[in-house]
Amino acid sequence: MDKRPIIGIVLIFLVLIGWQSLVIKRSAKQIPASVKQADTLTTRNSTGLPSNNSPSTDVIVASTDTLADTVVVKLDTVITPLLKVVIDPVGASIVSLNLSEYESYHKKGTELVPSGNSGIKDIIETKKNEKIDLGNAIFRLVENSPYRLVYETTLPSGETGQKIYNFSDSLYIIGLEYKFPDTYRHTIRWDAGLAYTEKKADLELRYFGGAANAGKEVISKTLMQLDTVPFTEQGTIDWVGLKNKYFLVAIIPMGETESYSMRRFAKGAVGGGCMMGGGCATAPTDPESKRVGVSLTTKTSTGEYVYKLYVGPLDYELMTKVHSTLGESCYFGFKLIRPISRFFLKFFLFLHKGISNYGIIIIIFSLLMTIIFFPLTAMSQKSAIAMQRMQPKLKSLQTKYKSDPKKMNQEVMDLYRKEGVSPVSGCLPLLIQMPIFFALYAILDTSIVLRNAVFIPHWIENLSEPDPFFILPIAMGIMMFIQQKMQSSQISDPMQRRMMYFMPIMFTVIFLNFPSGLVIYWFIYNTFSVIQTNMIKKKLALAGK
Repeated sequence: MDKRPIIGIVLIFLVLIGWQSLVIKRSAKQIPASVKQADTLTTRNSTGLPSNNSPSTDVIVASTDTLADTVVVKLDTVITPLLKVVIDPVGASIVSLNLSEYESYHKKGTELVPSGNSGIKDIIETKKNEKIDLGNAIFRLVENSPYRLVYETTLPSGETGQKIYNFSDSLYIIGLEYKFPDTYRHTIRWDAGLAYTEKKADLELRYFGGAANAGKEVISKTLMQLDTVPFTEQGTIDWVGLKNKYFLVAIIPMGETESYSMRRFAKGAVGGGCMMGGGCATAPTDPESKRVGVSLTTKTSTGEYVYKLYVGPLDYELMTKVHSTLGESCYFGFKLIRPISRFFLKFFLFLHKGISNYGIIIIIFSLLMTIIFFPLTAMSQKSAIAMQRMQPKLKSLQTKYKSDPKKMNQEVMDLYRKEGVSPVSGCLPLLIQMPIFFALYAILDTSIVLRNAVFIPHWIENLSEPDPFFILPIAMGIMMFIQQKMQSSQISDPMQRRMMYFMPIMFTVIFLNFPSGLVIYWFIYNTFSVIQTNMIKKKLALAGK
C-alpha cells in the first residue's frame, strides 16, 4: 500500500500545529513642528498613579514641586508632519502619541498610548543613594522652540533638573535629554503599554509584548511569556521597547547602560488564539492583563543622560537605518524562515514600484512559484504514475513475504531502485512549499506595508486579515478537492482515497482565519498546479511513459 498520501497529510497537519505553537508563543508639504497649550484640561490628584505604577518603598515618590490635593493642568501638544505628541507637565510624560500617516480602523491617525496612561517616566538616584521618582513631579515648560521643548523641575536638593524633548520633521524619532545635577543613575520607564490599533483585537493580541537587544541577539517576549515579576538583563543594552502587531516604541540609550526589564502588570489569561490565524482568541476583559511595561537604567558621572525614542511602524528597512538591530524586532517567523521572509518582502516591494495592488502581486508571485517548481511537479507526477504501475508487483511482494516484514521491506526497496522510483519524490513539492508558506504567513500577517492593503473593494479590503465572507477559503478547498481527485485516480486503495479527500476539508477549516493574502496565494498556486498537472499527464501519455 502506497503510504505517501497518508504521510503527506500527517506531515502537513503536524507542521501547521507546530507552527501555530511558535506563532502563539510570539509627499506631503513639510509642516513646521509646533507646540501649543491643549484646550483639554487634565485633572490630577495627590495620589498620583495607580499602585502598580508606583516604585518600591525605598523611593521618594515626588520632587519639591508636588501636586496639591487637586490640580488642573494644561497639556502641551507637539505637531510634526509624522507625529502628534501630547505631553503632560505632570512628570513631563507622553500621554498621547498619534501617528498621522497611518489610519486606524476607526479614524485617521493611529494612537499608540492607551487612554488614561502615560509613557516616559523617570527615577533618578543621587550620589547620596537617594532614589527619587519624578512621575508625579510638576515640570515647567521653560523653552518652546521649533522641534525642542525644555521642561524644568525642582529636585528635593533645591537644584533644578531638566527634561528636554527634541522632535524631527522627517523621522519617527524623539530625542530625550536629561540634566539632573548630583545624580549618577537614571531609570527611564514606559509603563503605559500600547493601544490596540486594529479592528480585530483578538488577532492583534498575539503580538503584544516586549523586545530588547542586549548586545547578543534580539529577545522578544509575548504577553504569555511575561510575568508580573520583571524579566531583567544586565550589561550593554542597545535598546528596549514594546510592540503590538504593527508598531513599536523603543528606547535607545546614547550612554553607558546598566540593565533593562520588561513585565506584565496583571496576571490572568490573555487569549492568543488556538490556530495559526488566532481564530479562537479572545481579548482580555481586564485591560491591565495586556499591559506591558519596560524600563532602562543608565549611568553617568555628569548627571546628563541622552536617549532616542523610536515611535513608529515595524518597518524593517526604516528601523535598520535607526539602529542596526532594531529591525530584528519585526516578526519574520522562526530563525530559519527569516531570511526567506525578508527576501519575499523585498521582492514584493520591488514589484510594488510598478504594481499598486498587492493582491495582483501575490497572484504574480504564485505564478512564478509554479513555474520555478515545475521540474519538481513533473518529477512528482512521473513518480506517481510509476508507483501506480508498480502496484501489482508491490502487492505480490507483500503477499509473498507477509510473514517476514524485514525481508519484504528489503525486496520493496530493491524494486524501487530497479524501477528508478523514489518513494518520497511525490512529497518533495509539498515539503519545499512549507518554508515558502510560513514565510508568506509571516509577512502577510505582520508587515506594515500590507496593513490595510486593498485587493478588491468591498470584499478583500485588508490582505492581512481573513476573508470576511469566507469565499476565498471555500474556493481554495474546492480547488484542492479537484487536485486531490486527480491524484486519487492513481490510487487504488479506498482508504487512502478517502483520506486524500479529507485533506481539502481540513485545509479549508484552517484557512478560514488565515490572512486573505495567504489564501489567495494557496488558491492560485493550486489552480496553476492543476493546469500544470494536466499538461504533464498529457505529455507523459503521448510519450508512453
